[in-house]
Amino acid sequence: MNYYNRDLSWLSFNNRVLQEAEDSRVPLIQRLRFLGIYSSNNDEFIQVRLAHTMQLDRDAKTKKVLLPGGYTPRDLIRVIHQDVSAGQKKLTGIYQRILAEMAAEGIYIIDETMLDDEQKQFCRNYFIDVVSRRLLPLFLHKTAQLPFLPDSGIYFAVCLESDKAPKKRFAILQTPVNSSCPRFVKLPSQAGRQDIIFLDDIIRLCLDDIFFMFKYERVHAYMFKLLRDANLSLELGLRKSIVEKMEKGLEERMRGRPVRFVHDMKMPEDLVQAIVSRLKLKPEAIEPGRRYHMMRHLMSFPVIRPDLEVESTPPLPHPDIVPCSSIIRKIDRQDILTSFPYQSFGHVIDFLREAAISPTVESIHITLYRLASDSKIVTALISAARNGKRVIAYVELLARFDEERNVGVIETLQEAGVTVIHGSPELKIHSKLILVQSTPKTSKTGNYVYVGTGNFNEDTAKLYSDFGLLTANPSFVSDARAIFAFLGNMHRRFTCKSFLVSPFTMRKSIKKMIDNEIKNAKKGRPAYIWIKCNNITDEKMAKALYQAGKSGVDVKLIVRSACIIKPQVPELSESIKAISIIDKYLEHARLMFFCNGGEELIYISSADLMMRNLDRRVEVAAPVYDSELQKELKDFFEIQWSDTAKARSLAPSTKNNYIPKQAGDTGVRAQQALYDYYAKRIAKGSQ
Repeated sequence: MNYYNRDLSWLSFNNRVLQEAEDSRVPLIQRLRFLGIYSSNNDEFIQVRLAHTMQLDRDAKTKKVLLPGGYTPRDLIRVIHQDVSAGQKKLTGIYQRILAEMAAEGIYIIDETMLDDEQKQFCRNYFIDVVSRRLLPLFLHKTAQLPFLPDSGIYFAVCLESDKAPKKRFAILQTPVNSSCPRFVKLPSQAGRQDIIFLDDIIRLCLDDIFFMFKYERVHAYMFKLLRDANLSLELGLRKSIVEKMEKGLEERMRGRPVRFVHDMKMPEDLVQAIVSRLKLKPEAIEPGRRYHMMRHLMSFPVIRPDLEVESTPPLPHPDIVPCSSIIRKIDRQDILTSFPYQSFGHVIDFLREAAISPTVESIHITLYRLASDSKIVTALISAARNGKRVIAYVELLARFDEERNVGVIETLQEAGVTVIHGSPELKIHSKLILVQSTPKTSKTGNYVYVGTGNFNEDTAKLYSDFGLLTANPSFVSDARAIFAFLGNMHRRFTCKSFLVSPFTMRKSIKKMIDNEIKNAKKGRPAYIWIKCNNITDEKMAKALYQAGKSGVDVKLIVRSACIIKPQVPELSESIKAISIIDKYLEHARLMFFCNGGEELIYISSADLMMRNLDRRVEVAAPVYDSELQKELKDFFEIQWSDTAKARSLAPSTKNNYIPKQAGDTGVRAQQALYDYYAKRIAKGSQ
């Protein structure tokens, strides 16, 4: 087969995350957090991708369809379960090694059997004060249905045994993890050490306090987790509004079909069967595991010592933006390219704040997809509306796992007088676009555009690598107007002069640029295609890149997650090289370079090379025309391409081999090199 299977390629990416947890060069507690990221990624994959494949397997029409890689749905399910199970075993081994290294640093995760008297009393008091009132035991009766278990909870299956009664009592107990009741609790500890306990083990210690009214000699608790199908259906009739459908869909998601059940391997078989028989799970969906589940909470492991955490590198100011001065006037004079998290996302917020209070600004249009929990972007939009500006927010409700938050954002914005428009389920709004329009009194155009690769989210902007372009380019303004007019009326036709827009022109335009490189290569002219993105899973795009590689085009790919292309395969892709970088920042930016006979074309984009991005979403790719900004983006790509510390070769993707250092090379860690690159630009500007 010429293509990797998308899902297996993604699982290979998650194994690269697991490599970070294994890497001794990564600070110790950050390695623990990478285990949490791996676990969280796995859970979401099971809820979405595995659930989708299981649905294909249930559907008679697709049951025997061959998926990429030559798998039937049933075959793919089997391979996925094998990969996930192998990953969980590897996670357990890495976790045990990290615990040993933490112990050498005086940090211990202990359980209820290891507590001294002072710690036992602390835990009992903590249980009474914080935990007990949040617990609600649910008993399993032989004839009664299993009580509904919400998705992604952490549960105990409890067994009460009495020598006087042969019949066991079974109960289910949900662990109440939230910000007020965290998964990890710091304990009073002896000098020179810090003891930490799982909330689970505080509950184990206090089981007698929960079931005191029952007669039993022995009580045991075994942890399990349940993952449900998280795919959201909005097919609920024409008369309901999209928000009503969303609220109903969220309710149904919570009650989605179970797709995976993971339990403590020590759980008695009769207790396992008492649960899984009621869930109607197939054997391959049942996974014996260790004592602790839902290890995603390791992402929130408490800070013990700063020297064991990732070194904090505060975002740098942009060299072309002067604090406490007008960003809008600066954009009048030049385009500004921002690079997060190396530079501050605060510049984008300041741009909106300035627009909100500017006496000349008349309207603000913005697309919103995933927002911070206490969004300063939303605050700026509310300020603009209250200052008499016309503010139109195009909110995408179908941002998976953020839908509920987006429904709340809509209500907040509408209460402040912001006009809210949301797309249809068939055409998600995934572009990152702002249009500010004003009466030009002191400016050249009075109109400004921001187009980016990442969400308007100040929290993730500290962790995600993205680009944003601020410009007063009249062509960009005209294109942004056309796009927002379309979003307000999806029956409207429009064309763009500069932007590539999905689902209309982006696919055709990218294909045309690839074909142009192929023609130039065949004529013996310089030809190259460099792409940096999150995923390449569209077979038509992959086929075009294969054709480019066979024609002698230099193809370089930096792909964070899933990539179905098989690079450096004889007679298929010898001229295609592909790497993936996993480091402390999430590589989220999308970049495209085309040689174009020496008149280089460079785009930043909100879209990956995926069918959904090219055909079923509103996406925007913007050309970068300024020669200095073009050089900056090319420098960025080349620094990443030179990485010999955190880059892995995707040839083949299943191996995840690190890019080897060259002779005499001390190693390049691209993310650190990029931070230094932007710091030098500031120093150069101040000279």
